[in-house]
Amino acid sequence: MNILQDLFLTILNMSITASFVALGVMLVRLLLRKAPKVFSYILWAAVFFRLICPVSFTSDFSFLSLINTPQNVSMTEYIPDNLRFMETPAISPELDNVDRMANASLLPAVPTASGNPLPMWTEVFSLIWIAGVLALLIYSVVSYVRTKRRLQTATRVEGNVYETDAISTAFVCGFIRPKIYVPVGVGAGDLAYILEHERTHIRRRDYLIKPLAFLALILHWFNPLMWLSFRLMSRDMEMSCDEGVLSRLGESIKDGYSGSLLSLSLKRTDLLTVNPLAFGESHVKARIINVLNYKKPAFWVIILAVVVVCLAAVAFAANPKDKEADNLAQVTSLAQAIIDRDIANYELNPEVNIIDRKITRLELVETFKALAETPIDVYALEYRLLPEDLSKVVLAGGMQVDEDGWLKETCSMGSPLLVIARQNGAVELIGTLWTGGVIEDGGLESSVKALLNKEVEVEKLVEENLAIIMSSPKESSNPQAYIDAHPLDYEKIKKYGGEEALQYMLSQFEAGNADGLRGQLMMRLCKELLGVRNNVTDESLSPSEWYAALSIRAEIKLPDFTYDGDDPLEKMVYATEIQQNSAPGRGFTVVAPRIFGSYEENGFLKVFVTTYSSTYRLYGNVLDRTTACVVPKAITYKKDENGNYVLEKYEPARDGGDFGSSIRDFCVTPVSGRSIPGLADEILKYYGNYSDIQTLQYQNLYKHLKAHGITDATLTRSDGEVIFSMNNTGYKP
Repeated sequence: MNILQDLFLTILNMSITASFVALGVMLVRLLLRKAPKVFSYILWAAVFFRLICPVSFTSDFSFLSLINTPQNVSMTEYIPDNLRFMETPAISPELDNVDRMANASLLPAVPTASGNPLPMWTEVFSLIWIAGVLALLIYSVVSYVRTKRRLQTATRVEGNVYETDAISTAFVCGFIRPKIYVPVGVGAGDLAYILEHERTHIRRRDYLIKPLAFLALILHWFNPLMWLSFRLMSRDMEMSCDEGVLSRLGESIKDGYSGSLLSLSLKRTDLLTVNPLAFGESHVKARIINVLNYKKPAFWVIILAVVVVCLAAVAFAANPKDKEADNLAQVTSLAQAIIDRDIANYELNPEVNIIDRKITRLELVETFKALAETPIDVYALEYRLLPEDLSKVVLAGGMQVDEDGWLKETCSMGSPLLVIARQNGAVELIGTLWTGGVIEDGGLESSVKALLNKEVEVEKLVEENLAIIMSSPKESSNPQAYIDAHPLDYEKIKKYGGEEALQYMLSQFEAGNADGLRGQLMMRLCKELLGVRNNVTDESLSPSEWYAALSIRAEIKLPDFTYDGDDPLEKMVYATEIQQNSAPGRGFTVVAPRIFGSYEENGFLKVFVTTYSSTYRLYGNVLDRTTACVVPKAITYKKDENGNYVLEKYEPARDGGDFGSSIRDFCVTPVSGRSIPGLADEILKYYGNYSDIQTLQYQNLYKHLKAHGITDATLTRSDGEVIFSMNNTGYKP
C-alpha cells in the first residue's frame, strides 16, 4: 500500500506542477492569437511532459521560479513524500498564501499511537485515485472495442479510406496502420476536404498524440484543469489541422470547407465518445470562425511565434535552480574562509604547519525571518585540521584532538555558528557566534540579535576585552605577558570580532587612539587578522610607525592551473584533478599528479595517480597557501559514443586507519575487478617520499604565475623561511 500512496503523492505533485504550466500555456496562447494554431498546439507538449515526468532539468529561466516553487534536487515537490509520517503535517512553506489555507485544512496530529491521521487519508485518496484510473481505462478500452466492431462492415474505397453507414462523421481510427472512415453518401466536394483533413492528422501522427494525451489525462483525472487543458489542446489540434488543409489547398476553399464542417457536425451521434480524431466531432463553431478568418501569416509573425514558443517551451519544461544548493555552495566558501583564518592563527607558530583540512558538518540549524529585512540563517560548522607534527601544537583551553590526530574546531568558547543573511540568491556573512557564548547570552535568538547590531557590538567587544587584558599584570612592560595572562580574552577579539574587529582597530589607529600598551596589543591583533595581507615586515616598529607603513595587500585573482602539455593521458588527469580540487572561494588551484599506470578494459580506462594539490591566494607579490594535500587515488573514465573518455568514478584514498586498505581496494582492473599485483605497495611506498611531485607542484605554480604576467611572488612559512620564489630559476621548467 505504501507504494500506491507514494505513487499517488508523486502524481499529485506532477499534477500541481502541470497546472501551473497549463495556466502559463493559456496565457501564452493569448499572445499567439494571430499566429498559426500549430504553435499553440505545440505548447501543450510542455503540459504533457509535466504530467508524465516527475523530474526535469534546472534553469534560471524557469516559469516556475515566478511562483517560488519548492525544489527537491531536479523534482518540484509541493506535497512531501513523508507527509504521512509528519507529526504536524504541512505542505510546502514556499507558496505562502496557498499553503496557509491548505495546511489549515490538513488534519492535525492527535495523541494516538500513530500521532498523525494522514496515513489513513492518503490511503483512502490513493485508493479512490487508482479506482478512477482503472474505471476510465476500462471505459476507454470498451468504447474503442465497440467502435472497432461497428466498423467491421466498412468497405474499402481506396488506399486506407473506408466507407460505412454505421457512422455520421469522418474520422481516423487505428494506431499502427491508421485508416480513414467516412460515412456513406458524402458528396465529392466534401470528401476532398475530409480526406485532406484526416491525412493531415495522419502525417502529424495526431492519431498517436491524442490517445497518449488522454492516457496522461486518465492518470490526472481528479484535476479539472487538466480536463480543460485536454479540451483546449484538442481544439488547437483541430484548428491547426484545418489551417494545414487551407494552406495546402488554398484559401479559396474556405466557404466549402466550413460548409463541410457544419454539415457533418449536424449529423454527429454519440458513437465517437472516446474516438480522438473525428472530422466534425468537436469545437465546430470555433473552427468554422477560425477557417473563415484564416489568412496566410506574414513571415515576421512566423519568426516571432517560433521564438516565443521556443522560449516558452524551455521556461515551462525547466525547474527553477535549487536555491538551497546554491546557497550552500556560497556558505561553504564562507566557512572555508573562516577555516583559513584559523589555520593562519595556528601557523603563527613557525613550528606548526597545517597540511590538510576537512569540513565534517555544515548544517542549517535555525532560520530567523523576523529579525531583519532578509532571512537570517544560522549554520553549525565543524571541521578538522591536520598538523604535520601534532606535538608542535600548543593546545589551549577547550581545544580538542580526535582519535586520528586531527585538530577539532572547538575551543573554550565551543564550536562556531555562522550567521548568514540571505537575499536574492546571494548570501552574506554577518558574523560568527560560538556555542558557548550563545548559552551564556541566553539563547541563539538573542545572540543573533546582538550580532545584527555588529558595529556597536564590535566596539564593545574590542574595548571590553582590551580593558581586561590591560588590567594585569601591572608590573610588566612586555605586551606578551598581558596576552599570556588573558589568552581567552585576547582570543575572543579575533574569534568574535574577525574582520569587523580588524576594521575597528584600524580606525582607532587612524584616529590616533593607539598609544602605549593599547597600541601594542591592537598592532599584534591586526597583524594576526591581516596575515599575509600585512606588507610590513619590520618587527622593530612602534604601533604608530607600523600603521604609517601599512599598505594592505589587495588580492590578485587568478584562475586555476591549466595543463599545456601534449600527453593525452596527462591532459585528462590534470583536467580531472583541477575539477575535483578547485575551490574558488579559497583561491586558485594548482595540481601536480604522479601517474603510476593505466588499465583499459571494455571501454573503461582506469588511471592510478598520487596528486599534490594546493590552493593559493596572491596578495601583491606574496603568496598565501590556503590548502595543501597529497592524496593517492584511482580515476575511472568511460568511452562515450564519440570515442572520448568521460569521468565515470573518482576514488581518493580514505583517511586514517582506512588509508592503506582503501588503496588496496581500488588497485583493481576497471571492469573485471582483478587485483593488480604490486601496485598498492608501490603507491604506499611512494607516499613516504613524494619530493618529485612537490617539486612539480612548484614548477607548475611557476608556469601558472608566469603565464598570467606575475614575475615576482614568494611563498614563506610563518617563521619567514622561503618555500617558493619566482626568483628561484630552479622552478623554471
